[in-house]
Amino acid sequence: MQTKKHTNYSERQIIDLLRQGSQWAFEAMFIKYSKELFVYSLQFTKSSEKAEEIVHDVFLRLWLNRDKLKDVDSLHPLLFQMSRNHLINAFRANVNSPVFEEYVEHLDYRRAESHSPLEYEEFVGQLHRCLDKLPRQQRIIVVKSKLEELSPSEIAEQ
Repeated sequence: MQTKKHTNYSERQIIDLLRQGSQWAFEAMFIKYSKELFVYSLQFTKSSEKAEEIVHDVFLRLWLNRDKLKDVDSLHPLLFQMSRNHLINAFRANVNSPVFEEYVEHLDYRRAESHSPLEYEEFVGQLHRCLDKLPRQQRIIVVKSKLEELSPSEIAEQ
């Protein structure tokens, strides 16, 4: 295998090599971003195995869709968007799970700590689209219990 120091290449150049099917470029991007994506996913999944699975799925999708990486200067936003979408899909499948509850409670903290208000707003939009897909009664209960933090007795009174 031909080895190259990725420090000699800009990320844009590595992405161009990746588009051409370079395994070296793929490995360079994996090395650069996998730990950060793992930590990002772990904070929401609370499971090393699930976080690792998300990272692998994201990079698999990156490899399978590498030919679509046109005019991309950095993979950072794309990879985190892919991770976020994967997390949202996983939480949608487990909307009544304790992990979802912790995630929703974590939203206010993320908004306060977010470096990008646009990123937060994008997530909120996706969360609301997911909630809109729930049956009406389940959506009302999830919103009241998880977002409005009402107790079961308060929800029943309403």
